[in-house]
Amino acid sequence: MSHAGHADQASSRTAAIQKKSRWPGWIWAVPIAAIAICAWLAVREVSTSGITITMRFDDAGGMKKKDTKIVYRGLEIGQVTDIFLAHDLSHVIAKADIDTSVRDDLNTGTRFYLKGGSPSLTDLSSLKSVISGPTIEMVPGVGESTREFAGIDGAPPMPLAVSVPYLVTFDGDAGGLKNGSPVTLRGFTVGEVKSTQLVTDPKSGKITTPAVLLLDPTRFHFSGGAPSNGNWRPLLDATLTKLIGQGLRARLSQTPPLVGMQQVALEMTADSGNADLGTGKEYPEIPAASGGGIQSVVDQVGKLPVAQIGDNVKAITDHIDSLVSGPQLQDTIDHLDQSVAELDRTLKAAGPQIGPTIKSLHETVDTLRTTAKEIDATAAALKSMSGGSPASPNGNLQQAMAELTQAGRAVRTLANYLDQHPEALLKGRGE
Repeated sequence: MSHAGHADQASSRTAAIQKKSRWPGWIWAVPIAAIAICAWLAVREVSTSGITITMRFDDAGGMKKKDTKIVYRGLEIGQVTDIFLAHDLSHVIAKADIDTSVRDDLNTGTRFYLKGGSPSLTDLSSLKSVISGPTIEMVPGVGESTREFAGIDGAPPMPLAVSVPYLVTFDGDAGGLKNGSPVTLRGFTVGEVKSTQLVTDPKSGKITTPAVLLLDPTRFHFSGGAPSNGNWRPLLDATLTKLIGQGLRARLSQTPPLVGMQQVALEMTADSGNADLGTGKEYPEIPAASGGGIQSVVDQVGKLPVAQIGDNVKAITDHIDSLVSGPQLQDTIDHLDQSVAELDRTLKAAGPQIGPTIKSLHETVDTLRTTAKEIDATAAALKSMSGGSPASPNGNLQQAMAELTQAGRAVRTLANYLDQHPEALLKGRGE
């Protein structure tokens, strides 16, 4: 029994109970944490990302992915995320990420201007894009919500308070007109170009470039103010009709000339003939001045009398050549050379004598002044000896004293005059 008791005690001491845990082990903590971090980053990226829009430009104009900024009123509201060519290679597509704060402004009336894509002397601020790159500026509008926009190359114009459309048909080179190009009247911007197109008449073969202008009547500053019903069309039509009767025409221009951006100028022209505000088309039509653009500059240069100007220049050149090669000029030069040589000889001959002559003159002046002092001293001595009375028995002596005094004064005056006018020794005393 003792053996059995010991066996029971040994079995009770060595028995162990194993329990299974649901935790797979600390080795799995690292990948689980990595998965959680990735999920959190993905959620944050989705929650903080903006609105993706697409802009269509004619040219990339220096835009770069994740570098070209989109701004509104100087504040960055997005950036370009991708740039690529369209499938038909006709334009460039730029995708951008826009802040959600401008969600309500992404509509059909909103425009995006590529500022600095084409540096121009007309907009000096665009020249900085040569170093820093271009920016895209958003100008909000009104319309239906959209995510696709037609981008515009150039700085945005001042927004128009009111837009009244008009038509102008140019027969000159108007291909440089851009959407948003200014329309000016006496140097003041009164509108902008909405669109331009090229139209060819197959029957006549005539090529024209009609352009739609948006005029802002508030910039005309009518004395009567805004119409009560808010309809500016009748007032602006009546005003343009009167101005056209006085010679108002639409003309293509550039500021600065030749190198500046093309624009439309409403100008008063002379000898423009009779015209009126056109009707019968989609919009009233403002008559255009003939020519315009770079071709008008070429035509004006062609009207210059180039041949006559060339003949005049040649005649002047021949006259100058005859004067230079003629005997009169050579005789004058020879005479001048002889005169210079004669003057040189005279100076060389008179030079050694000038110094002693001036020295002798100074010595003579000093002698005269010494003589004058001696005469004054003699006169004073005689006066003290005679008592100085003209009625005394020594009257003849008094007379001599007076004459000595006058002689001393005359000698002193002569010395002063020669000191101031040494040339008097040669040509005498003047009047």
